[in-house]
Amino acid sequence: MSSITGQPGKGPAEIARPQRCAHLTADPRGYPIIATVGQPLGKVDFGTLSEQRKLALATFDLCAVCAHPFGTELRWQVGFDGLLPDRFTEAPVHEICALYAAQVCPFVSSPHARLGDDWRKGLRRPELLTLTGFHRTKAVTGGRSGLQRDSVLLFEMAGPTESHQIRTAEQAWQLYAEALTTDTALAPVPAEQALIDVLCSPTAEENEDSGGVMAGAAWYCGAAFCPNVRKVQGMDRFIRPSSYDQIAARLVLRPTAAADLAESNDMATRAAMNWLLTRTELPEVLSAWRRRGRRQLLDSAMHESTDEQRKKTKRKQQATGRRRNRR
Repeated sequence: MSSITGQPGKGPAEIARPQRCAHLTADPRGYPIIATVGQPLGKVDFGTLSEQRKLALATFDLCAVCAHPFGTELRWQVGFDGLLPDRFTEAPVHEICALYAAQVCPFVSSPHARLGDDWRKGLRRPELLTLTGFHRTKAVTGGRSGLQRDSVLLFEMAGPTESHQIRTAEQAWQLYAEALTTDTALAPVPAEQALIDVLCSPTAEENEDSGGVMAGAAWYCGAAFCPNVRKVQGMDRFIRPSSYDQIAARLVLRPTAAADLAESNDMATRAAMNWLLTRTELPEVLSAWRRRGRRQLLDSAMHESTDEQRKKTKRKQQATGRRRNRR
């Protein structure tokens, strides 16, 4: 059980972390680097959520703060003024992770925070913050949010079950303090831990983000077939070269092919393939993507087969016609 060492007004390093967030690294000011924030060496940008990281989290069904699986826990989203949008631009989180973010994230914790998206930059955020817990993530697609110029990943949630209404830092702290009294460490299986390790550690490559590397492995697993994913900012690197799509197609049509990549030299690919091979049931979102991909690939193969058959028939007819003309 965690001890409560922080209180409203304290710095981020003085706020007790949930045990599931103990592995997160922090910047020099003490702010934890959560799973949706890019982590290239020496270039952490808290002001921008990584769409590539969101894709990886959606694929493997992981919390956007701690990167641990949800298991049977609710998936929480942040809203304002008690409104529930049809789709959220952020990946869901555990309840205690949401309450922790309300302590250490300036945008969430302060009613004086200013919005930073393209259309509302500089405006003060609404005073009422609403945390809502959902039973499931119903779908993830690419699309325009109305708050960014480019397409982003949008999360459609289902089964709202619980909620917290927060107006003051004191209310947020009280909820977090209560959550800490029942806080326990999570115990992910080795295949899940490997994903967490990749996502929450910087890569050795200069200017490379481990989340981007993990998103490439997610693309292989089936994220390539997320609706409109190719329009989402940051996904160009997976469209060309075509090898990403070729591997994704192979794994969707022949799932056991993951074993061929399970010993890959690439840490992210190795982690993703071993996770895929050890799952008895895939997350709902990934399953839907893979079904969609399989349909597309089989339809494409059928069309190609039909086109080839037409060409063969036409060639036979032309050959028959030439023979008749020579008689």
